Amino acid sequence: MDSHTISALNRLEVVETGRRRRWSEEEKARIVLESLSEPRLVAATARRYGLSRSLLVTWRRAFAAERTKSGADFVRAVVAEGGLWRR
Repeated sequence: MDSHTISALNRLEVVETGRRRRWSEEEKARIVLESLSEPRLVAATARRYGLSRSLLVTWRRAFAAERTKSGADFVRAVVAEGGLWRR
């Protein structure tokens, strides 16, 4: 390394961007439900709230896993002549 490279590494400036935000669980659930309300709303919803699409997709996966774990989902059933069949 030469002398001008070393002097360039002596100074480090930290700039606060203000982009980090803490979301409550209620806010996350509301945003996820909004993104699920119609097909292809992930990018538009993420843009509206200043999120990255990948973060919103992560929240959606966690939301789906939580719903599956809690057993709150309904199962589509069809009544046929032979009895009750699950789809």
